[in-house]
Amino acid sequence: MSILDRVPSDAKLRSLFTEATFGVRLFCPRCQTSHIKRSEGRYRCPKCRKPFSLKSVSWLKYSKLDLRRTWLLVVCWQKRIAFNTTAEIVGVSTITVRRWFRRFQENLVYESPLLKEAVEMDEAFLGKKRYGNQRIVLGAYERKSGRIVVRMTKYRDQEATDRFLLKHVARNSMVWTDSAQCYEGIYEFFGYIHGSCNHSVFEFGPTNHAECIWSALKRFIRRTYHHFHKEWLPQLLREFEARWNAPRLFISPLSYLKTCLVAVPAC
Repeated sequence: MSILDRVPSDAKLRSLFTEATFGVRLFCPRCQTSHIKRSEGRYRCPKCRKPFSLKSVSWLKYSKLDLRRTWLLVVCWQKRIAFNTTAEIVGVSTITVRRWFRRFQENLVYESPLLKEAVEMDEAFLGKKRYGNQRIVLGAYERKSGRIVVRMTKYRDQEATDRFLLKHVARNSMVWTDSAQCYEGIYEFFGYIHGSCNHSVFEFGPTNHAECIWSALKRFIRRTYHHFHKEWLPQLLREFEARWNAPRLFISPLSYLKTCLVAVPAC
């Protein structure tokens, strides 16, 4: 069964988008009253006396796509389908697909966890240096839960790694790293229990899980986005981290929309 065969009917889609936007009951986004009147596909609050629609109360405002194509775009984004294939499925241009995928990233409701206990940390280079698009990424892996945190940084120095640790790793945690100088002193100054391994002599065991983050990240970028520009890398990292730590958001379009499509006061 193809993706197109699994798309709900127009009436069901309207019901699903209404449920994702308003919850169990329809209400006015301004005064929260539930006494709403419907007329010609729009809603009107008798108290506020201003109309609103299903799209105008969320970040779908000004969207020219119908609910069916919006639903298909969410499906393709969740399944990491390439731009060209998505454009053929939905019936839009690849530029439109790229813009909507970025919009889904921007409205992703997700917060990075605070890692603790035994944590592996590593750094990697992404992008081509000769094109001026190479960036440094710091990553940490919590052994107990399998959660990760990935962040772009401008420099691979002690200040950057210290700032990353203090923000994303709990104090008194066991931190495993390679033997780079930027990790020196994290026990004396911050209280992290520090263990290291020397990659130059092929010691990778203590940081093996952190090393696996980079191969998964590169596959994710290559499969869905083919490449990246340095300006968009932080959003790509946030999406990748959310897919790893919160897979429930990517089970179905409704799971994403219920979390990330929230009604806001209409203008």
